[in-house]
Amino acid sequence: MVTLVDTATLPPSMRRPEQVADQLTAAMVSRVQFSDPAAPVHARLDSWDVGGVTVLRAALSGDLTLARSARQARADPAPAVSFAVQESGTARHEQFQAQRLVPSGALALTEVGSPYEFQWTGGGACRALQVPVSRLGLSVDAVRRAVPVAHRSPLYALVHGHLAQVTRDAAQLSRDPMAHAVAAATIDLTRALLASALSPGPDRDDALAQTLASQVRSYVRQHLTDPGLDVETIARAHAVSVRQLYRSCAAAGFSLEQWVIGQRLEGARTELAGPGGCDRSIAGVARRWGFPDPSHFSRRFRAAFGTTPREWRDAGRGKARVE
Repeated sequence: MVTLVDTATLPPSMRRPEQVADQLTAAMVSRVQFSDPAAPVHARLDSWDVGGVTVLRAALSGDLTLARSARQARADPAPAVSFAVQESGTARHEQFQAQRLVPSGALALTEVGSPYEFQWTGGGACRALQVPVSRLGLSVDAVRRAVPVAHRSPLYALVHGHLAQVTRDAAQLSRDPMAHAVAAATIDLTRALLASALSPGPDRDDALAQTLASQVRSYVRQHLTDPGLDVETIARAHAVSVRQLYRSCAAAGFSLEQWVIGQRLEGARTELAGPGGCDRSIAGVARRWGFPDPSHFSRRFRAAFGTTPREWRDAGRGKARVE
């Protein structure tokens, strides 16, 4: 965790609303303004990195406005979408000529590369997760059309629940070895939310195809050592036909069968070089990772990594002895 602003650590001379607003503005993409220039204010802004996705938590007192002008928005070369869960207090959100009240617990979407205004009355706290548009697989225009109507999507409740949990548990997740997987799932879900809010068209079709491909990759990673993993099983798990599955993977730029083989080879290589790898037979590791024929496994392994499974295992054994 990185604390970007904390008025509790500042001397009283630096806690005036104008000074605190300047500190918050410097740390955020929003311009911050407190309504009462004389009232004491309290503010804390914390940041976490969850697998490459930034999560912020802001707790602020008083009546205030977070906004971005058209000039500020034009100066930003990297548009992004902020998904903010209102933790406490009530806010009013306005963007793209659409206004919404944001009560405690609600989700507000903001495309931070465009003008917007976010007002809090009586202070409050919110947790926000920001995703660059470049990682969503959607055009900027498509994102700007989807953001104001995302709350109508049938996926809204699902994604809202996921984002509430990720932002709430950001401190724990930021230390988890699988944080990158959480980030990937989060980007997939936010992409699906925005895509499902669009009218039918190329942007929606492409995004949904990419989302299915990402879901397939996640499913395969979880079932790589399952001997029953095959194309039919994967298609059935995602309620699509085998033909549609192949088409979605091809549109995402990969061959499903070759990708599965590659992932299994990587898993076998990691196991052979890991703790206890020297005690495992090549045939046993091959079977565990979906290769019933040890000779076929060895040929595939050598073609992929330029060495045999036995040589790789023995090299790991020698390294362990040196250490």
